[in-house]
Amino acid sequence: MLMSKLREGAGGWIAKVLLGMLIVAFGIWGIADVFRGFGAQDVAVIGSTKIGIEEFRRIYTDRLQQLSRQFGRGITPDQARTLGFDRQILGELISEAAFDEKARRLGLNLDDAALARHIQTNPAFRGPGGTFDPVYFEQVLRSNNLTEARFIDAERRLMLRQQIARALAGEMTAPAVLRNAVDRYEREQRAAEFVTLGRSDVGEIAAPTPEQLAAYFEANKAMFRAPEFRKVSILALSPDTLLPWVQVSEDDVRKAYEARKERFATPEKREIEQIVFPNLDQAKAAAERIAKGEKFETIVAERKLDKKDVALGLVTKRELVDPAIAEAAFALAANAVSAPVSGRFGPAIVRVVKIEPGKEPPFAEVEPVLRRELAIDRARRNMLDLHDKIEDERAAGSTIVETARKLGLTASTVDAIDRSGREPDGALIPNLPASDQLLAGVFVSKVGVEADPIELRVPGGVAGYVWYEVLAITPSRDRTLEEAKATIEARWRDEQIGKKLAERAAAIRIKLDAGETFAAAAPGLKVETRDKLKRGRGVDGLDARVIASMFETPQGKTGIGVAEDGITRVVFRVTAVTMPADPAPKDSQAEALLRAIEDDLVTQYLYRLQTEIGVRINDAALRQVIGGERN
Repeated sequence: MLMSKLREGAGGWIAKVLLGMLIVAFGIWGIADVFRGFGAQDVAVIGSTKIGIEEFRRIYTDRLQQLSRQFGRGITPDQARTLGFDRQILGELISEAAFDEKARRLGLNLDDAALARHIQTNPAFRGPGGTFDPVYFEQVLRSNNLTEARFIDAERRLMLRQQIARALAGEMTAPAVLRNAVDRYEREQRAAEFVTLGRSDVGEIAAPTPEQLAAYFEANKAMFRAPEFRKVSILALSPDTLLPWVQVSEDDVRKAYEARKERFATPEKREIEQIVFPNLDQAKAAAERIAKGEKFETIVAERKLDKKDVALGLVTKRELVDPAIAEAAFALAANAVSAPVSGRFGPAIVRVVKIEPGKEPPFAEVEPVLRRELAIDRARRNMLDLHDKIEDERAAGSTIVETARKLGLTASTVDAIDRSGREPDGALIPNLPASDQLLAGVFVSKVGVEADPIELRVPGGVAGYVWYEVLAITPSRDRTLEEAKATIEARWRDEQIGKKLAERAAAIRIKLDAGETFAAAAPGLKVETRDKLKRGRGVDGLDARVIASMFETPQGKTGIGVAEDGITRVVFRVTAVTMPADPAPKDSQAEALLRAIEDDLVTQYLYRLQTEIGVRINDAALRQVIGGERN
C-alpha cells in the first residue's frame, strides 16, 4: 500500500498535484543524463539531492509486483520498459527530489511542533473521541507497512513542497476571457421547435425471412456472442460488516456523552452592543454616567453613532473575535452594561440586550448516535487487525473462502458474472462491493492468482477492503442462430425501423430547408416547442443526446437528433440562442478553472526546476535495477 493513501488530511489541489501529477511533469530524458564521477549507488542526482539505487530498487520492485498482480501474470523487465514503467517511476522520484532540493536552497524548514499538529489533525488518525489517537496512528502505519520515522519524514517533505506550490499560486485569478468563455458555454440557452418520429410512425415491419435472419446473423455475429463469465469468491471487510460483533456498554456511551456534550449542545447566544472610546478616561466617564441612570442610547447619540455602529448581533461566545469583549459580555445579566473593557479596538463598554439560553440534549436523545459512532470506531480498529490477519492467511496459501471461515467472516461466491456485473440470464447482480473496481480486477486476474485487495476510500482514510479470487473462467463464445434467434430478430427489426425513421426525418428536413413550415413538412406529427434548453440536461420530450445536437446547430438552422434509444429521430429548428441576464456567481466554476491553471503552472515550474537545478542520471546504476538498455 502506498504512503500517499494516508495523506487524505493534506487535501486540496496542491496535494493532488504533488502526489498525482508529478509523474508526467518532468521531461527527464531530454537533458544531459549520462555522467560519470559520482556515487555508483546513486541512480540520479538533482542538485545535491540523491536518489539512491536501493531506494529506487525498492519502489520499482514494489510497483512492478503490484502491476503483475493487477495483470494476473508476471511482468518481465523488458515488458516494464516497453510500458515506460521505469521512466514513470524515475520521473516521479526526480520531480519530488527537485521540490526537495528547491526547498533546501530556499532554506525552508518546518519545526517539529508544526509537523506534529499537522499529523494530529489528519482525520485518518482520529480515535473514538474525535481527536488524535497515538495507538490508532501506529496501527494505521503498521497496516500500511510504514514506520513512524519514514512517515514523518515523508510528511515533512510533502509540507515543504506544498509551501513552494502555494507560493506559485499566490492570489491568482482565472483570466476574464477564459471565465467568460466557460460561463457562456455553461449558461447559454436555446429554444427550438421540433417533431418526434418514433416506432409507431413507421408502420408494420414484415417479419424477416429465414434467409434475411441468417444473413443478418452472419454479418453481425460479434453482437450476439455470449460474453466471458467468471466464477469468483469475494470477501468484503468494512466497519459496517463488523458491527454485529461489536459491543458497546452503556458506561462507555455515557463517558462519550460527557466528553462530547458541546458537540450536541446549542450554545448560549447573546445580542450584544458595544461603544468604543478613544481612551480609557472617556470610557470610564461613560460607564459612571450609565451607572447613575444615563441611558446607553444617549451615549451612542453623543458619540454620533447609530445602531449598526454599536450592534455586534446575536452571537455565541466563540463568534466574538475579541476575547476581552466576549468575557465581559457573557458575564453580564440581560440589559446590564459592563465596566470599561480593554478591547482590541480600544476601550469599550458593552451592553447585553437579550440572552438566548443554550440547550443541552438529554442523554437518551443522543445515545443511539453515540453508540453507533463508538461501535463504528471499534469496528474500524478491528478491521485493521483483521486486514493483517487476512493478508497473513492469503500469504500462507489459504483461499478467500478458507480465510473467511478461519476468521469467522462471511465470504460470498458468484458462480457466473460478466464484465457488466450480470448473470447469464441478464440479471444485474446486486450489492457488489466496489463494483467498478471489483469487475475491472476480476477480469484481468487469472484463476488462482492472488490479487491485491481493493481499498474503499472515503475522506479521512480507508473505509474498507475487498478481496476477490477468480475460481473459474467460462470463455466468450459464438452463439448459434437458434440459440440467439429472439435477440437477433429484435435487433434486425430495430435496425429496419431506424432506417425508415432516418429516411422520413431526412425528407422532412429537406422540406423545412426549402421554406415549408413544420405543419406542412410533417403532416400528422405533433409540432412542439421548448425554450431555455441547457447543455447536458434533458427535458420532457427531449433527452440530453438530442439537445446536444441542437447546441451544435446555428440559430435558424435545422437538424436531426438521434435519441438515446438509438431509434427515435427528432427533426428540429433552432429558433433562439440566448444568454440569461445577471447570472448568479458560480464559485465552483471559477474554482475549477483556477485549479486547472494552477496545475499547469506547477507543471511548468517543474520543467523550469529541471533546467535550473540540473538532473543527472546514472545509466549503469539504472540498468542494475531494470536490466537491459534504457529507452
